[in-house]
Amino acid sequence: MIKQALLFLHRWLGIITGIVVVVVSITGAIFVFEEELFQVFHPSLTHVEPGKTLVDINTLQASAQAAIGKEKPISLVFIYGDPTRAYCFVASKRHADSKSWWEKDEIAYYNQVFVDPYTGQVLGAIDKSTEFFYLMRRIHQNLLLRRDIGNMVVGWSVAIFVFILITGIVLWWPQRVAQIKQSITVKWNAKWKRVNYDLHNVLGFYSFIFALIIALTGLTWSFEWWEESVFNAMGSSKKKDVAYLNARDTTYTATAEGITRAWHDVRQRYNADKLQRITFNFPTKKNARVGGLVHYHGDSWWKNADYVFYNGATGDLSLLVDHEAKTLGMKWRNSNYDIHTGKIYGWPTQVLAVVVSLICASLPITGFIMWLHRRKKEKKRAKKAAAATGEKKEHTVKPYKPRPSVSRKVTVE
Repeated sequence: MIKQALLFLHRWLGIITGIVVVVVSITGAIFVFEEELFQVFHPSLTHVEPGKTLVDINTLQASAQAAIGKEKPISLVFIYGDPTRAYCFVASKRHADSKSWWEKDEIAYYNQVFVDPYTGQVLGAIDKSTEFFYLMRRIHQNLLLRRDIGNMVVGWSVAIFVFILITGIVLWWPQRVAQIKQSITVKWNAKWKRVNYDLHNVLGFYSFIFALIIALTGLTWSFEWWEESVFNAMGSSKKKDVAYLNARDTTYTATAEGITRAWHDVRQRYNADKLQRITFNFPTKKNARVGGLVHYHGDSWWKNADYVFYNGATGDLSLLVDHEAKTLGMKWRNSNYDIHTGKIYGWPTQVLAVVVSLICASLPITGFIMWLHRRKKEKKRAKKAAAATGEKKEHTVKPYKPRPSVSRKVTVE
């Protein structure tokens, strides 16, 4: 009785959310190698010849700003440990009060400018909002709908998918030891209906743990309550842990000299061979401090990331949050994106993420084919039963009933 109820929910919830799961899974698989593929397709933007000295960060920012205009102020720059990578300056703004159903109407502008840090030459600028991989991410995250709408549609579809994964394992579970081999192998020489059935069950079993991890980490971008719940489960508190990130300082005015000193210091703190990327935030009217997040290769199983902030006027270090000093909740939160995309341990886990994502995309399709086959079978059965009933009626012999005699008047002429 319980399995029948689970099968009913598994089947119909899968049909309801299937199309969203397919779209989200395919776009997720495409996005996994986004950074690597962007470099392959745009080498003229991302690749530079290393020089002996770097141009000052303020000069680089000014060149990037001139490329897109003052009306789009640059807020941060990505600095890479790889000496052959160009600096990537970012300017972005959103319309928080947008009433449109579509996310594109939320974006006021989102530009990236690539600059050679050794010569100061602007290599090019792109409108990130229309760039292919960014579109894949937006489809993946909110189906191109306004974020508060799209995030809920995707979030609840993925949450239901988690339930479907769990019920799928319960329904798959072999009742006898002899059935185990049959449950974990695809019978390729069988008819396609059986092969489809095996693909749904066997691939679902093998990908279960990894699919569950990808789905649960993805919920972080849809539901604040889920993010807070994970923090709490790890003995942390999001509000307390990110307080220093949201801190603002307007007691002084940032200077070019202070920014330069901060830029030099943050690069020198990390060995070039271990440094992955620095997200260096520039000062604004609302916050005069500079610095940000530093990713680097380390010994931790988590994503190694330090928060480094500086006084924007003097360039003195004002706050350093070392990776090892962070709470368990913050270590998870800084690693969540890399766990979700498979980047956490490099290309092997990225390939795994792609394969699992494609399997997730296949599950609603193979499941739907199974449902269609079952429905077709039920219709045939009903039609055959109806035909049998009609045939029975035709062959039924009715008892003879003599007609009543009718007297006739015979006229003799």
